[in-house]
Amino acid sequence: MTTIDDTIRQALSPDDLRAYEELSRAETPLQATITAFRTQHRVFSIAGFLAGTACLVLAAYAVWRAAEATEVKAMLGWAGVAAFGFFFMGLLKVWFWMEMQKNSVVREVKRLELQVASLVALASRS
Repeated sequence: MTTIDDTIRQALSPDDLRAYEELSRAETPLQATITAFRTQHRVFSIAGFLAGTACLVLAAYAVWRAAEATEVKAMLGWAGVAAFGFFFMGLLKVWFWMEMQKNSVVREVKRLELQVASLVALASRS
């Protein structure tokens, strides 16, 4: 603990202190994933999750069909479909990870806003 952290905690009301402590806790990856489905943009997160799952199923099916293909042309066609499915699934995963990172940054900004408001309140009382 630093003295500034102690000063912030002393300046906070009990409700603000509970909010500060909750925002200060680090999220586990599972909590960050669940949070992404509870935000304002949850429809996009759900749609991205479903699209990623569909791409995985499509890619797995295409790999299976490519492995069983007897002609080179069919094998290359199914391999192309598999590559497209895996590529699109990767893009969706990167987008989802960026969404989780955005939520983490927003959480930190809220924590900082609370700290600044508390310090301003403390300074105005002095």
